[in-house]
Amino acid sequence: MLNLRAVRSVFALATACAVVAAGPLPAAAQSAKPGTSAAAPARALEGIAAVVNDDAVSMSDVQARLRLSLLNAGVSETEETRQRILPQVLRQLVDERLQLQEARRLGVSVSEQEIEEGIARIAEQVRMSPAGLKSFLQQRGVSMSTLTYQVRATLAWQKVMQRRIRQEIAVGEEEIDAALERLKANIGKPEYRVAEIFLSIDRPEQDEQVRRAAERLVEEIRRGGNFAAVARQFSQSAGAANGGDIGWVQPGEMSDELAQALSQMRPGQMSPPVRSAGGYHILFLRDRRAIGAGATEMELNPPPPPPVQSPPKPDLRRATVQMKQIVLPAPNPEAVPAIAKQAEEMRKALKGCAAFDARARAIGNDASGDMGTLRVRDMPGPLQQLVVNIPIGEPSPVLTSAAGAVILMVCKRDVPMIPGEVVQPPAPPPVKVEAAPARMPTREEIHNDLVGERAELLSRRYLRDLRRAAFVEYRV
Repeated sequence: MLNLRAVRSVFALATACAVVAAGPLPAAAQSAKPGTSAAAPARALEGIAAVVNDDAVSMSDVQARLRLSLLNAGVSETEETRQRILPQVLRQLVDERLQLQEARRLGVSVSEQEIEEGIARIAEQVRMSPAGLKSFLQQRGVSMSTLTYQVRATLAWQKVMQRRIRQEIAVGEEEIDAALERLKANIGKPEYRVAEIFLSIDRPEQDEQVRRAAERLVEEIRRGGNFAAVARQFSQSAGAANGGDIGWVQPGEMSDELAQALSQMRPGQMSPPVRSAGGYHILFLRDRRAIGAGATEMELNPPPPPPVQSPPKPDLRRATVQMKQIVLPAPNPEAVPAIAKQAEEMRKALKGCAAFDARARAIGNDASGDMGTLRVRDMPGPLQQLVVNIPIGEPSPVLTSAAGAVILMVCKRDVPMIPGEVVQPPAPPPVKVEAAPARMPTREEIHNDLVGERAELLSRRYLRDLRRAAFVEYRV
């Protein structure tokens, strides 16, 4: 999607935003050029998923990226989900091989320090230390080399694109003037704050495959996946680094197909896959406003707050407990304090139902011992709360009366829960917003936006040409 004001530059693909959007680097490939004899035996042993010119993508590469993609996208890791996502993951790995091969051809390299800095930015983005991020991934079965490889590929492609942008992109003053005139003419017309997931189509025969991939992503998001996380993992637009967010766009800045889809959406809605000349887009409409208005649609008409469900409560009518008790009778009311003190000392030494039962038998009075299974509803009110909440196998506080002291212990408990009530919080009061004059972007902002727009197109076309010229063989 072309966006005159959202895509600041292709350098927005910063690794700090590509959180755990990683691809694997086998140990052998770290010390030998991919495709050489040092890397080939290890890959042959584990199986090859795809061949990319003189390089290969191993099955372990695919599995590592797949595991990481599911983790970051927030979708459940089931066999069905893995099969849905696998084709897109494999395509990403193939693209990364092509990007790194092109970087090597042009003599572009990424230093270890640059990689460490990229990982540090990622760790900071997710509020972890680099060591903490490494531990987080390893605990979930993902090698740190997976993230390292993705950072290397991302930084290398950025450097390649920086070189191409300097050589091929120039924005003249007359183009800035024309952009300003278009913006002035659009005052009062709708504009949309949009996030997108874009999957490109390089050859006509890929249409069906890419469409199915887009539909699978839509289904995973509807099942509970996070749109922004899925965009970071799979989108091929410059906004991917920002969770797919491309900012505010106007109908004249996008294709007719996308403008038509957005005109029929409400803020908060996600579209099905929409075909454009370059591929398939999944759109998420974050907000809408008239150009020059003082507030957005979401500000003027905020959605009602979601219903709140109170915590579940124990159903005391059906609850049962299996209890034991120790009873220390007092010969007269004056002896109760001494008996209570004795009971407290005894209580501190009781650990578990077996020890409690043994002590009850040792006391030797008929009142002490196993009380069997009791219905909570038959007990006095204060005692109901005690037996429902006391930890199983721990003695209760000493209970005293004029007759003496009692210690209770719950050894088994069955307490059905009553679901909490669903309450709809009151809607926020209407927001009164004064109309404000439209703010026109500066010439520098328009220049940067035009560079960013063209850089995104250049990046897509560059990668498309690399795909068309490459020998790629898929084996899964």
